[in-house]
Parts: sequence; structure tokens; C-alpha cells
Amino acid sequence: MNKPAGTLTVVGFVIILTSISPHASNLAFDAAGNLFVGDGHSVFKYTPDGTKSTFANGLRMPLGLCFDGKGNLFVSDGAANKTSSQRSILKFAPDGTKSTFVSGISSFGMAFDRSGNLLVADKVGQAEKNSIFRFTPDGAKSTFVSGIGNPGDLAFDGAGNLFVVDFPVMAGSGGPILKFSPDGSSSTFANGLHGPDALAIDATGNVYVAEVTAADASSHAILKFSPDGTKSTFTSALGAGWDWGLAVNRSGNVFVWNGHAVLKIDSSASPSTFASDWVSPDKQWEYRLVDGNSPEIKFPEIVKAGTTQVVLDLDKELEVSSPEGLIWATDSKRFAFNYSRPHARHTTYETVAFYQLHGEKWIQLRSPVDESSSRSQLVQLAKEHLSKGAYPRHAQPFRDILQMREWTDGNTAILYAYSVWEGNGSREPEAACLFTLKFDEAGNWKIVKTHWMSEKEGRRGTLRSDTSFTNPH
Repeated sequence: MNKPAGTLTVVGFVIILTSISPHASNLAFDAAGNLFVGDGHSVFKYTPDGTKSTFANGLRMPLGLCFDGKGNLFVSDGAANKTSSQRSILKFAPDGTKSTFVSGISSFGMAFDRSGNLLVADKVGQAEKNSIFRFTPDGAKSTFVSGIGNPGDLAFDGAGNLFVVDFPVMAGSGGPILKFSPDGSSSTFANGLHGPDALAIDATGNVYVAEVTAADASSHAILKFSPDGTKSTFTSALGAGWDWGLAVNRSGNVFVWNGHAVLKIDSSASPSTFASDWVSPDKQWEYRLVDGNSPEIKFPEIVKAGTTQVVLDLDKELEVSSPEGLIWATDSKRFAFNYSRPHARHTTYETVAFYQLHGEKWIQLRSPVDESSSRSQLVQLAKEHLSKGAYPRHAQPFRDILQMREWTDGNTAILYAYSVWEGNGSREPEAACLFTLKFDEAGNWKIVKTHWMSEKEGRRGTLRSDTSFTNPH
């Protein structure tokens, strides 16, 4: 066994000759060709024709999606830098039934070997402690390799070789792709990369990796490595972003998640949009970000889908400092726009605006908060819609966030409100709520339910089942 510079320790690599579908990152295909995408706090399912549905929600941060041989979906839930109590690997049966496979660990990269063992890259922030662990189907844990600098995405090829992206600590600082053969020997498969990210392997053993191609991350490419390591650029048709995901289907098409859309790139490297959260469900409208005078400046607007005809300039309508995202209602008649207004540099301020379609014109609806919130949106909402004494009485938080979470149907929206105040000493008081808004046909809304989130659940955790307030108005 070869050990680079004496830093890697590899133990027990057992391979059984059975079929395997290598997947990594936040994309994975099931045996039927459905694509699963981890995004935000949910896992979405796309049928082969691009129809989208929610497979699971209420998660912290779903990553590392991969399927075992029985069709169970495994999801790493919780960022790798969170405490162990906020990290777990979940198992979803084909019917969506959820269970916890193992607690205290989560990862950006997971993959199954041929014997049904789950390989998990564990990053704890100290390079000398970063490892890849192996879990048997019944959850027994062992160390596969230790001493990896910054392990990320994992994927197996058809021959049983494990490929590992060793993420750079900082974008542009370089990072190799490591290869572990079935007999346990290790080698560097590719080197000299600037910012390797998501990883995927096709049925013939070609390795695809997303690579940053600009210092400001304004452009990316997908590199293709043949089984012998020969490198070529598969496509340069990727733009800005950090949250990439790759997967290859049985036909050899490469699918890419860029944070708001799934792109399909066929074997001739021709890209097309497979599905996009920026296009309304009825395919009539599209959200766009237009480049400003610098890569950091983006102007948000709504256009007629497939055209450049602007029907709503959100930058002119709202005082937008930074666009955070848009969520379409299921019937395409409304949308919610999360954005930041200008605010003090040492603070965080995000809010939301609702729009409804009247004829061919988009009209802004009444805001959930008014100017009197003065960077205290959660306090204002809680004071109006929680029982007396149940709401925080602090003012002027340095983090004041009001976000649209999801539409449960065309008329029902879930809002998330979160605030953090300066604390006395090292501890900072914080509070979080979920508010359910119900809209009528005219676009008037009322808050019909409020869920107070406990400290134990965390600011982005699940709801506390024993606390629910109904709007008394």
C-alpha cells in the first residue's frame, strides 16, 4: 500500500462484486431515474420529465445524498462545523419514512461501496483529525482512512475505486482528487486544481468535477478526467456560485445544481435547463439577476419566460441592497421575494415582499411588517400575534431576519423570523418563530398560526410539537 508522505492511514477495504450507482454531493438519482436534490431545508424529487415535488422537509442542511442498493436515500443533515448534537445521517425509505441512521456526524460527501457500507467524509476543522469513516448497514463504525487534509465529495467508479475531493481551505488555493483502489492503496488522481467542488463519475469511469475558474467565483467549469487521468474541460457554461452539485444518469448525461436550477449537459457538452426554481410553475414567468457594474452587484427582475421582456423591476420597486432569492407559489399567481435593504455594516437585515398577478401586471401586497419594525421584525410580529408575555421584548437586534420559507399551497405561506441581540457577556440572546400566512383571492392575508421555536431545536431546527399559537384576530 502506498502512503503519500506518510500522512494517510487506510484500513480494511473490502469489495464485493455487486452493482453500484456512484453519487455524491447534494444530487442523487434513484434506480427509476428520479433526481433528488438537497436544497435549503428540504429534499426535492424531480421525475425524468422535470416534475418537481417535495420528498422531505424540516431538515437543517441536507447534503451528501446517496442511495443504497435497496433504494433507501441517505442524507447528511447538519453542516459539518456544527456541534455533534446538530449533526446526523438520516435514512429515508422509498416511501419517505425517515429514521436516524447515525448521530453525531454529518458530511459534505457520502457514498456506498459495493458491499453496502456507507463511506462518510468527516471534517472537524483540524486537518490532522479529518477522516473518512465506514459504516456497515447496521451502523457499526470504523475508520477507513485518516489524515486527509479537508475531505469533501466522495464517489465510487464501476471498478470499486473511491475518489475523494480534498477541498482547498480557501478557494483558489488548490486541492487534489485522491484515489483509493479496491486493495486499499492510495494515490493522487489529479492535482493542480484551483477550487474543486462537487464530484461525479459516469458508467465508463470518467470523473467529473466542478472547478472555479475566476478568483471572485464568478465563473465555473466542469472538468472531465478519463480513467487514466487525462484532463479536459467538459463545459465552461457555468456561472457564479458556490453550492454546486453533480450527478450522472445512466444515459451519461451530467446534471448540475447551481443553487436555483438543475442544468442538464449531454454527452456532446450541450447544456440545457432541466428544472429551475426561478421559472414559475406554469412556465410563464422567470426571475433573473442582471449583472451590474461589478460581479458583486445583481439587479433582480421578472421577465416573460424565455424572453428579455421585463415585466417587473424589483430593484426599482424595492430598496434592494442584496437579493436573497424568490419563491413562486404553486399556482404561479404569487411569489415571495427575500432580500436585504441597506443597513449598518455590522448588522444583518433581511426581509420579504409579496407580489400577486393581476391580469398581466404584478402588484406588491401588504408587507408583513411596517417601517416601525426598525430592525425588529420578529418583535413586531410576535407582539401582534403571540399571547402577551410570550414574545421577546428586546429591541434593535444586530441580526434581524424575516424570510419566506415555503408555499404549502397557492394560498398558504410559511414565514421564518429570527433575531439575535447583543448579550451580556459571551452569550447572545436569540429567538425564532414560524408564521403561517393565509391569502384570499384579492391578496389580503392574515396570520393563522404561529410556531415558537425552542432553544434546543436551534434557530433552523424543526418545530417544537407542544407549542402552537393560533392567531386570535
